[in-house]
Amino acid sequence: MKEFNNQRCCLFYGKEGFLLSHWRKSLVETAVPEDARDMNMDVFEGKVDAARIIESAETQPFMAERRLVVVTSSGLFQSGRKDDAESMANFVKDIPESTVMLFIEQDVDKRGKLYKSVVEHGLVKEAATPKEAELVDWAVKLCASFGAKLPKPVAVYLIRNISADMQLIYNEVAKLASYKGSGEISNADVDTICTKSLEAKIFDLMKAIGNRDAKRAAALYGNLIAAKESPLMVLTMIARQFRYYLQCAHLSPKISQKDIAAQLSLHPFAVREFVEGTRNFSQSAMISALENCLETDFAIKTGQIGDVLGVEVLLIRICNE
Repeated sequence: MKEFNNQRCCLFYGKEGFLLSHWRKSLVETAVPEDARDMNMDVFEGKVDAARIIESAETQPFMAERRLVVVTSSGLFQSGRKDDAESMANFVKDIPESTVMLFIEQDVDKRGKLYKSVVEHGLVKEAATPKEAELVDWAVKLCASFGAKLPKPVAVYLIRNISADMQLIYNEVAKLASYKGSGEISNADVDTICTKSLEAKIFDLMKAIGNRDAKRAAALYGNLIAAKESPLMVLTMIARQFRYYLQCAHLSPKISQKDIAAQLSLHPFAVREFVEGTRNFSQSAMISALENCLETDFAIKTGQIGDVLGVEVLLIRICNE
């Protein structure tokens, strides 16, 4: 990437591992030729002393233009390592011309001295999961690079069924393209080839419950058990869905779905599903369902009923109510 050229210090942080990995690969390729990396690239992981990192960064490159020092999950950008963080912050101001430093972290404290030093003297990039529309466009282009065609509506269907994780999307698009060749991918292909996320399966289960279709709900639950999902995990997810139903039912008349997503720390498409789901239940029915979930959890954990049977009875009870 051009933005990495002439950068002597970079910080990549965030939860989206796919982006972190992609940026790291790009910077490594930009900073040091492959045949020179054995002698000119050091990687430090975890809580390594700042003195060791600085010593490596001050070492002159061997038969190469630059030396690369990669520091991952160091904790230097959070509280608890004040002295090391201050030493590194001072060093970042005057990194040798022949050295490139890369920090990779999941979480950072933007008030910290080291973070501010990297902002001032280097490049900072946050790896946040893109919005759904951006993921859709990316998936379409990615599929085209594999030689297949992924229509936008199918890309939306894919993402909502496997989650918004970029690495998962990449893997599933690659599988679909391999399966389809140069053809156009359909929703049916997604159902055939891709593995639905647990959350997507629970959404399907909740739709069956909302339609009072006890037979389909039982069948979907049976599929989850056959896939070795824990009955207690399924119970937890059902209760979670009803909690979000109640919250969305309370908030949707007052604020936008975008604001609900921000307030509840949910993906916007999940909020759409929850808001849609609230139309199938009155407030009293949602509260009753949560009470039934609590009673089922207690009955299972006290040995009054088996976990598999207990959750199945719960599903039938909610459908009948």
